[in-house]
Amino acid sequence: MKNIRFSIHTGLFVLLLLIASIPAAAQNCFDCHDRSDFTDKFVHSPVRKGECSLCHNPHVARHAGLLHQAEAQLCQQCHKDQQQQMAENSYLHPPVREGRCSQCHDPHAAPNAALLPQEGSELCFSCHDGMRRDFKFSHQPFRQGQCSICHASHGAEDTRLLKKDGTQLCLDCHRTDSAWSRKHLGRKAAEMDCLSCHHPHGSDSPLLQRAIQHEPFSQKQCSSCHDRGTNSSQVCLGCHQDALPSFNHVHSHLGIAGAGNACTTCHNPHAGDRQGLLPANVGTVCRNCHGATFDTRDRMLHKHPGWNNCTDCHDLHGADNPGMLKNDGNACADCHKRHAEFSHPMGDKAPDPRDGRPMTCETCHDANTGTMYRHFLRGSGERGLCIQCHQDY
Repeated sequence: MKNIRFSIHTGLFVLLLLIASIPAAAQNCFDCHDRSDFTDKFVHSPVRKGECSLCHNPHVARHAGLLHQAEAQLCQQCHKDQQQQMAENSYLHPPVREGRCSQCHDPHAAPNAALLPQEGSELCFSCHDGMRRDFKFSHQPFRQGQCSICHASHGAEDTRLLKKDGTQLCLDCHRTDSAWSRKHLGRKAAEMDCLSCHHPHGSDSPLLQRAIQHEPFSQKQCSSCHDRGTNSSQVCLGCHQDALPSFNHVHSHLGIAGAGNACTTCHNPHAGDRQGLLPANVGTVCRNCHGATFDTRDRMLHKHPGWNNCTDCHDLHGADNPGMLKNDGNACADCHKRHAEFSHPMGDKAPDPRDGRPMTCETCHDANTGTMYRHFLRGSGERGLCIQCHQDY
């Protein structure tokens, strides 16, 4: 009889221990939350262990989802290796920089490794839909949706998040030989930029050459430019004299290369993705010189749509207006037609009381770098910006 009572007591004790060992969150959370939503091929370790309260407060919190901390801070509590990696990179993927880990990773469970909710390039295309294109000839990693072969998903030292310098990245797979050397006029691979002529995703050319090609290049007439004995802008102006008047302004890009060729600072002399032998993303060129502006813009909460299309507002070669704007500082009215007729007083009859200069759109808005305020305002639109001039109010 004593043995029976001992067995019953022992069994009850073990049962109580087992119940006590199950976190309270695991016992209660699934009363309301469907358990199937938290199961998949790959499950986040805290979820698998039933440790819901490791990330969530069951009662009240300052953050959405009842998270203990802001999303990125919470993730980095465990993923310290990623935190260190990101600290070492100059350029971060926007979701990473803005602390939106769950934009790419499911915090509970997912069908793919690293808790990715979609496979291959489909996750990337959910944001970078403009990159989804059908090429006649496509680069194998792009065709197979292997974006991560070339791009780092969190951060890199390259603005395009390339894992290595463009040429070094290409040479990891594409070895050079005598035939390669002949095609490139005997130049050394390390001295070249493969991506200046070849599109890394695809092309109508079997060699993945970019779509728009300089005529001497497409006709294999290299000597037309290379035998001139100089690398100055005069080489380009020898054929493109019609472009010279566009530089004759107060502010000009003609002198940006010093003794070198100012034209090839922006224009690829061989091939490009759009007219003018420029890349599809003009901002890629501008960033080479105006990196500080782009770095500032990356940190801003509100950015002008299409901010990478610098030529929408700025003249590429030269202008008489500060910042090489296309008109007198009110270029915004070209798109914002309503404000051309109804807006804050501007021009010579509306001087800025702070410095006496004529008011323009740029007086209150900073569409160039963006700001932390809505509508790219330079201060709070509720009060902070306006009282700088209207102090009587």
